[in-house]
Amino acid sequence: MTVVSIILMVIAAMVGLFLGMFLNDGLGGAILLALITGIGCIIHTMEKHHR
Repeated sequence: MTVVSIILMVIAAMVGLFLGMFLNDGLGGAILLALITGIGCIIHTMEKHHR
């Protein structure tokens, strides 16, 4: 699960970089989407182990 989370965060960072370039803040977009994806993976993992 950790490898999948890292891959998802890298993909989200690349997408955020390109989306952020349209708003003149590429690095901010990359950080934002990677952070959101990381938190989503943490929540998914916690719910999976809680059951």
